[in-house]
Amino acid sequence: MNTNLKIKDIIAKILFAIAITIIPSHSINAQKSSDDFGIWGTVEFSKKVNKKSKFVIDAEVRSIEAVSDFERIAVGAKLDYEIKQWKNPEKLVSKAELKSNLGYCFIYGHYLSEKSLKEYVEDINEYNYNIDEAYWAARNRVYLTLTGEMKIGRFEVSLRERLQYTHTGSVTIDETKHRWEKQGGIKGEWTPTTEIEPELKEAKNNLSLRSRLNIKYDIPNCKINPFVSAELYTRLDKWQAFDKARYRAGASYKINKKNDISLFYLYEDVNGNDPDCHAVGFEYSIDL
Repeated sequence: MNTNLKIKDIIAKILFAIAITIIPSHSINAQKSSDDFGIWGTVEFSKKVNKKSKFVIDAEVRSIEAVSDFERIAVGAKLDYEIKQWKNPEKLVSKAELKSNLGYCFIYGHYLSEKSLKEYVEDINEYNYNIDEAYWAARNRVYLTLTGEMKIGRFEVSLRERLQYTHTGSVTIDETKHRWEKQGGIKGEWTPTTEIEPELKEAKNNLSLRSRLNIKYDIPNCKINPFVSAELYTRLDKWQAFDKARYRAGASYKINKKNDISLFYLYEDVNGNDPDCHAVGFEYSIDL
């Protein structure tokens, strides 16, 4: 088998791996119809500590509700470390690398108002319901990542496994209660009432594994490199098929030795009643 056929065989296997990740997640959420749209932006600053490690600080903003509101504001820091690197330009896999990072992220998340039905009043064909008003809550996240990366011809393939723990703090919000009550005894009329009461949102913890497969192509004599990726979130503290899946397609552009930018389109498939998300975004990286 010649080199070109070997490369095609490897690419076919990689695409098959992405397909078996995407298809099951879409079949689970096939009934969901309400999607959201947002813009995501990240700026990253990195500084080499030595030949094998570098320190990174980043800031991120995400919009939601068709770009009419913010979903989250986040800042974080991590230490990247190269565990091992192999190079052999004469072979099909010309370069392979194993690296890891340890990081922390502070997230100030925006939770939109949510309506919950409580009771059906048959006489007037109306529901009693509560509305939890929109609120902001702080999240603290720590994570440990292990990434394997290899260059096959002009393709760069990487598999990243990230174990992350997130703590969301408790917060007291306003809960608006809408009720229909009968006034004047059995024969009285139904009258709507509204009350606003404090509601405690208790602290939450989330332990997840994030698995991401990324493929980038190096176009000859071109600074633009297209890429695609598929990422699966699995809850480890509360087992279910998956928490959410994220698919991304875009391109990176090397401006110069110290600056590069990536533009992408993203689709996020969420397990449960929360809306799925479409987003366009950018990532700007600066080497100090």
